[in-house]
Amino acid sequence: MRIGFIGGTGPEGKGLAYRFALAGRDIVIGSRNAERAQEAAAEIAGRATGANVRGAENIDAAREGDIVVLTVPFDAQAATLPTLAGAIANKIVVSTSVPMAFADGRASMVMVPEDSAAEQAQALLPNARVIAAFQNLGASKLWKSNAPLDQDVIVCGDDRDAKAQIMQLAEQIAGVRAVDGGALASARYIEGITVLLVSINRRYKVTAGVKIAGLP
Repeated sequence: MRIGFIGGTGPEGKGLAYRFALAGRDIVIGSRNAERAQEAAAEIAGRATGANVRGAENIDAAREGDIVVLTVPFDAQAATLPTLAGAIANKIVVSTSVPMAFADGRASMVMVPEDSAAEQAQALLPNARVIAAFQNLGASKLWKSNAPLDQDVIVCGDDRDAKAQIMQLAEQIAGVRAVDGGALASARYIEGITVLLVSINRRYKVTAGVKIAGLP
Protein backbone atom coordinates (compact mmCIF):
# COMPACT_ATOMS: atom_id res chain seq x y z
CA MET A 1 0.00 0.00 0.00
CA ARG A 2 1.44 3.35 -1.07
CA ILE A 3 0.56 6.47 0.92
CA GLY A 4 0.50 9.83 -0.84
CA PHE A 5 0.89 12.97 1.28
CA ILE A 6 -0.63 16.22 0.04
CA GLY A 7 1.42 19.07 1.48
CA GLY A 8 3.84 16.56 2.92
CA THR A 9 6.82 18.88 3.40
CA GLY A 10 5.43 20.51 6.56
CA PRO A 11 6.11 19.22 10.09
CA GLU A 12 2.99 17.03 10.38
CA GLY A 13 3.39 15.56 6.91
CA LYS A 14 7.06 14.74 7.40
CA GLY A 15 6.43 13.32 10.86
CA LEU A 16 3.63 11.00 9.76
CA ALA A 17 5.48 10.01 6.59
CA TYR A 18 8.56 9.14 8.65
CA ARG A 19 6.55 6.92 11.00
CA PHE A 20 4.82 5.12 8.13
CA ALA A 21 8.14 4.70 6.33
CA LEU A 22 9.48 3.04 9.48
CA ALA A 23 6.47 0.70 9.29
CA GLY A 24 7.48 -0.32 5.77
CA ARG A 25 4.96 1.64 3.73
CA ASP A 26 5.87 3.15 0.36
CA ILE A 27 5.59 6.93 0.61
CA VAL A 28 5.09 9.72 -1.93
CA ILE A 29 5.64 13.19 -0.49
CA GLY A 30 3.61 15.77 -2.38
CA SER A 31 4.15 19.52 -2.56
CA ARG A 32 3.35 22.44 -4.84
CA ASN A 33 7.10 22.43 -5.51
CA ALA A 34 8.56 19.10 -6.65
CA GLU A 35 12.08 20.08 -5.57
CA ARG A 36 10.95 20.75 -2.00
CA ALA A 37 9.12 17.43 -2.00
CA GLN A 38 12.23 15.60 -3.17
CA GLU A 39 14.33 17.24 -0.44
CA ALA A 40 11.81 16.17 2.22
CA ALA A 41 11.68 12.64 0.81
CA ALA A 42 15.46 12.37 0.90
CA GLU A 43 15.48 13.56 4.51
CA ILE A 44 12.91 10.93 5.52
CA ALA A 45 14.67 8.17 3.57
CA GLY A 46 17.92 9.10 5.29
CA ARG A 47 16.36 8.43 8.70
CA ALA A 48 14.25 5.37 7.81
CA THR A 49 16.80 2.90 6.48
CA GLY A 50 15.58 0.93 3.47
CA ALA A 51 12.38 2.95 3.11
CA ASN A 52 10.88 3.66 -0.30
CA VAL A 53 10.18 7.41 -0.19
CA ARG A 54 10.03 9.78 -3.12
CA GLY A 55 8.97 13.37 -3.70
CA ALA A 56 6.62 14.71 -6.36
CA GLU A 57 4.08 17.43 -7.02
CA ASN A 58 0.80 17.15 -5.15
CA ILE A 59 -1.10 15.94 -8.22
CA ASP A 60 1.29 13.00 -8.65
CA ALA A 61 1.11 12.12 -4.94
CA ALA A 62 -2.69 12.11 -5.27
CA ARG A 63 -2.57 9.84 -8.33
CA GLU A 64 -0.01 7.40 -6.94
CA GLY A 65 -1.28 7.06 -3.39
CA ASP A 66 -3.57 4.14 -2.63
CA ILE A 67 -4.45 6.18 0.45
CA VAL A 68 -4.10 9.97 0.38
CA VAL A 69 -3.25 11.89 3.55
CA LEU A 70 -4.02 15.61 3.67
CA THR A 71 -1.41 17.56 5.62
CA VAL A 72 -1.87 20.94 3.96
CA PRO A 73 -2.59 23.83 6.37
CA PHE A 74 -6.31 24.33 6.78
CA ASP A 75 -6.24 27.79 5.20
CA ALA A 76 -4.85 26.24 1.99
CA GLN A 77 -7.32 23.37 1.86
CA ALA A 78 -10.16 25.06 -0.04
CA ALA A 79 -7.81 26.17 -2.83
CA THR A 80 -5.83 22.92 -3.03
CA LEU A 81 -8.33 20.09 -2.92
CA PRO A 82 -10.58 20.91 -5.91
CA THR A 83 -7.55 20.77 -8.22
CA LEU A 84 -6.86 17.22 -7.01
CA ALA A 85 -10.41 15.83 -7.05
CA GLY A 86 -10.01 14.00 -10.36
CA ALA A 87 -6.74 12.37 -9.33
CA ILE A 88 -8.11 11.34 -5.93
CA ALA A 89 -11.46 10.10 -7.28
CA ASN A 90 -12.99 7.58 -4.82
CA LYS A 91 -9.87 6.82 -2.78
CA ILE A 92 -9.63 6.87 1.00
CA VAL A 93 -8.55 10.36 2.06
CA VAL A 94 -7.33 11.09 5.58
CA SER A 95 -7.96 14.58 6.93
CA THR A 96 -5.42 15.66 9.56
CA SER A 97 -6.06 19.41 9.39
CA VAL A 98 -7.29 21.60 12.22
CA PRO A 99 -8.97 25.00 11.66
CA MET A 100 -6.89 26.93 14.17
CA ALA A 101 -5.66 30.51 14.51
CA PHE A 102 -3.24 32.25 16.86
CA ALA A 103 -3.67 35.69 18.40
CA ASP A 104 -1.58 37.13 21.23
CA GLY A 105 0.04 33.73 21.63
CA ARG A 106 -3.28 31.94 22.14
CA ALA A 107 -4.75 29.20 19.96
CA SER A 108 -8.42 29.28 18.98
CA MET A 109 -10.76 27.42 16.66
CA VAL A 110 -11.66 28.91 13.31
CA MET A 111 -15.34 28.55 12.47
CA VAL A 112 -15.94 26.40 9.39
CA PRO A 113 -19.26 26.43 7.49
CA GLU A 114 -19.09 22.64 7.18
CA ASP A 115 -18.35 22.42 10.95
CA SER A 116 -14.92 20.78 10.64
CA ALA A 117 -11.90 20.60 8.36
CA ALA A 118 -12.71 16.95 7.65
CA GLU A 119 -16.28 17.71 6.62
CA GLN A 120 -15.05 20.53 4.41
CA ALA A 121 -12.61 18.08 2.77
CA GLN A 122 -15.52 15.72 2.09
CA ALA A 123 -17.50 18.55 0.51
CA LEU A 124 -14.54 19.48 -1.70
CA LEU A 125 -13.89 15.83 -2.63
CA PRO A 126 -17.44 14.45 -2.99
CA ASN A 127 -16.37 11.10 -4.47
CA ALA A 128 -13.64 10.38 -1.93
CA ARG A 129 -14.07 8.43 1.30
CA VAL A 130 -12.86 10.97 3.83
CA ILE A 131 -11.68 9.80 7.24
CA ALA A 132 -10.51 12.09 10.04
CA ALA A 133 -7.46 10.97 12.03
CA PHE A 134 -4.02 11.88 13.43
CA GLN A 135 -4.90 15.47 14.42
CA ASN A 136 -3.80 14.90 18.03
CA LEU A 137 -0.34 13.51 17.23
CA GLY A 138 2.26 16.23 17.75
CA ALA A 139 4.50 16.76 14.73
CA SER A 140 7.67 17.19 16.79
CA LYS A 141 7.08 13.95 18.68
CA LEU A 142 6.47 12.07 15.43
CA TRP A 143 9.67 13.36 13.88
CA LYS A 144 12.26 13.65 16.61
CA SER A 145 12.71 9.92 17.26
CA ASN A 146 11.34 6.47 16.49
CA ALA A 147 10.29 5.92 20.12
CA PRO A 148 6.78 4.49 20.73
CA LEU A 149 4.22 7.25 21.24
CA ASP A 150 1.91 5.71 23.89
CA GLN A 151 -1.06 7.65 22.50
CA ASP A 152 -4.49 7.02 21.04
CA VAL A 153 -5.57 8.10 17.57
CA ILE A 154 -9.31 8.76 17.36
CA VAL A 155 -10.64 7.90 13.91
CA CYS A 156 -13.92 9.29 12.56
CA GLY A 157 -15.70 8.54 9.29
CA ASP A 158 -18.94 7.53 7.60
CA ASP A 159 -17.48 4.69 5.50
CA ARG A 160 -17.06 1.67 7.80
CA ASP A 161 -14.53 -0.17 5.65
CA ALA A 162 -12.41 2.94 5.06
CA LYS A 163 -12.44 3.74 8.78
CA ALA A 164 -11.33 0.19 9.62
CA GLN A 165 -8.44 0.46 7.18
CA ILE A 166 -7.22 3.71 8.70
CA MET A 167 -7.52 2.30 12.20
CA GLN A 168 -5.30 -0.60 11.13
CA LEU A 169 -2.88 1.83 9.50
CA ALA A 170 -2.72 4.02 12.62
CA GLU A 171 -1.68 1.05 14.73
CA GLN A 172 1.35 0.51 12.51
CA ILE A 173 2.86 3.54 14.24
CA ALA A 174 4.71 2.22 17.28
CA GLY A 175 2.80 2.84 20.50
CA VAL A 176 -0.45 3.98 18.87
CA ARG A 177 -3.88 2.53 19.64
CA ALA A 178 -6.74 3.39 17.26
CA VAL A 179 -10.11 4.34 18.77
CA ASP A 180 -13.33 4.46 16.74
CA GLY A 181 -14.72 7.96 17.21
CA GLY A 182 -17.91 7.43 15.22
CA ALA A 183 -19.21 9.43 12.26
CA LEU A 184 -17.28 12.05 10.32
CA ALA A 185 -19.36 14.72 12.07
CA SER A 186 -17.47 13.88 15.27
CA ALA A 187 -14.26 15.19 13.69
CA ARG A 188 -15.16 18.70 14.90
CA TYR A 189 -14.64 17.55 18.49
CA ILE A 190 -11.30 15.88 17.76
CA GLU A 191 -10.10 19.01 15.99
CA GLY A 192 -11.15 21.03 19.03
CA ILE A 193 -9.13 18.76 21.31
CA THR A 194 -6.09 19.59 19.21
CA VAL A 195 -6.52 23.30 19.94
CA LEU A 196 -6.77 22.48 23.65
CA LEU A 197 -3.61 20.34 23.46
CA VAL A 198 -1.71 23.19 21.81
CA SER A 199 -2.62 25.44 24.74
CA ILE A 200 -1.64 22.77 27.28
CA ASN A 201 1.65 22.10 25.50
CA ARG A 202 2.56 25.77 25.47
CA ARG A 203 1.74 26.17 29.14
CA TYR A 204 3.61 23.08 30.35
CA LYS A 205 6.37 23.03 27.67
CA VAL A 206 5.54 19.43 26.68
CA THR A 207 4.12 17.53 23.72
CA ALA A 208 1.01 16.01 25.29
CA GLY A 209 -1.33 13.63 23.50
CA VAL A 210 -4.62 11.83 23.97
CA LYS A 211 -5.19 8.56 25.84
CA ILE A 212 -8.75 7.30 26.35
CA ALA A 213 -9.22 5.63 29.75
CA GLY A 214 -11.59 2.74 30.44
CA LEU A 215 -11.46 0.95 27.09
CA PRO A 216 -10.88 -2.82 27.03
